[in-house]
Amino acid sequence: MKRLGTTHHSVQKKLIVRVEASGEKKEELPKINSVVVDQKKFKIGRVFDIFGPTDRPYVVVKPYKNVDPEVHLGKKLYFEERGFGGRNRKD
Repeated sequence: MKRLGTTHHSVQKKLIVRVEASGEKKEELPKINSVVVDQKKFKIGRVFDIFGPTDRPYVVVKPYKNVDPEVHLGKKLYFEERGFGGRNRKD
């Protein structure tokens, strides 16, 4: 699980996440369709798009059905490119 960033906005039922500023090493960006989770490893949705400046881009997260994007505003989200032992959700 890798830190994605903090959610800033909800637009058309999608979350806009600002990738956190990189420290000493450049942060790895997620791939499109990477699974996005919260701190408790509950699956929120998938990476839909990446845009903005290359040094600190924004990531658009498309939430799964029955996930209220407004609940996650201002929260830190994480991503995983491969399956892992978090809580399972039906897409």
